[in-house]
Amino acid sequence: MATFRFPKVLNDVILAHNDRFIQQIKPKNGVNSFVFPCRKIVFNYCERSGSSKSMMEYLQKEALDFAKENPQIEVIVQPRPSKHPLIRAFYTNGKQKTKTLRKCSAAEIPEVVKSLRDHSGHKLLRWNKYVISNTPSVRGIFSPFHVHEEYKITDQKQ
Repeated sequence: MATFRFPKVLNDVILAHNDRFIQQIKPKNGVNSFVFPCRKIVFNYCERSGSSKSMMEYLQKEALDFAKENPQIEVIVQPRPSKHPLIRAFYTNGKQKTKTLRKCSAAEIPEVVKSLRDHSGHKLLRWNKYVISNTPSVRGIFSPFHVHEEYKITDQKQ
């Protein structure tokens, strides 16, 4: 059985490429696992103010269940004296989003927390074009509904 050996220079190049390749591997969505975009949620509240009553009620009743359901998210509860309650969400892309809960009831807070958890961290953009492409088509998007009668496919049994 014959074995093939690479020249020493080529072996060094292959090893260097493999090392560089291993260093560049990061967890990415869809490749091997799912990386949750929200990494940390911070609940800030005041123990004495009336605007924080609903936040304190949520923290006592539902925050522990939220933390158990989402072990991938770090949940931090911090008192913030003489300030209105707020929730900060930190995302894997380095962005953060803040929501104040000054006029929210205890029933509305889980919806706010869920929206912060499910957000990607990117700014919301309005898309003017329906198809994003590096090479836009001159003819436009193909649609089977805009074909001449002579080229339409009909039932063969007629």
